[in-house]
Amino acid sequence: MRRRLLAVLVAAVLAGVGCLAVVAYVRGADQRALAGREAVWVLVSTRRIPAGTTAAGIRAGGYTEKVAMPAGTVPGTALGEVDARLDGLVLTADLLPSQLLLRGMFAEPSQVTGGLAVPDGKLAVSVQVTAAARVAGYVRPGSRVAVFTTFTMREGRGRVPAGDGLSSGHEYNQATRMLLPRVEVIAVGERGAAGAVTAGDAPTAQPSAPAGSSGPKSAAGMLVTVAVTQQEAEKLLHVSLTGVLSLALLDDTATVQPDEGVDNNSLFP
Repeated sequence: MRRRLLAVLVAAVLAGVGCLAVVAYVRGADQRALAGREAVWVLVSTRRIPAGTTAAGIRAGGYTEKVAMPAGTVPGTALGEVDARLDGLVLTADLLPSQLLLRGMFAEPSQVTGGLAVPDGKLAVSVQVTAAARVAGYVRPGSRVAVFTTFTMREGRGRVPAGDGLSSGHEYNQATRMLLPRVEVIAVGERGAAGAVTAGDAPTAQPSAPAGSSGPKSAAGMLVTVAVTQQEAEKLLHVSLTGVLSLALLDDTATVQPDEGVDNNSLFP
């Protein structure tokens, strides 16, 4: 019985010594890897950090840890700390776990909104328009456009939209009016789709139709994203649900002003 108990105690002691040896080996791995090399401390993400997260939020949110790495393997822009000088900046893209934090990953908040550059003080709003309504595809990011709306008039209320879309028929009267005199286009197409382009991209050729096909129909819709104020966004979104939108390309000399528009009765003198 004593021999058995002694054997158990010896086994337990040996197991403990083995565990301590493993822990010591693991702790010394970094030192051995850095032996003979200059080491630097850098920040590595411990979990996913979403695009748009502020530098101050990263510092306060426990998103990172410091690790020692050989200086020769670390980019010169790697961050050893997120200091207060970066507090006004945000991440331009998602950062995955175990990635280095680099200075170039941060930019002004106005430059980062889901990957879309939005001018200061403006909102990005997308509406769907046909090829004809976007000037046969000539509307591109950076274009200035006037926005028109065509709608069915409410009976007895002048050129006031009925609010039920564009209805056709002899008994209906339609009107077209200026909605917004000048707004900036910042993207065309849906993000990730073929032919989509934003204001920060190089011009992209639209995909050609397959051989033997008739090509895209003129009525096919495409998203156009514009930079607008709150009041302009309210008008644009409302009309996109109750009427039909059309865009007109502008240059710096064009003078466009909202007016009473035209309807079926006033179209011709």
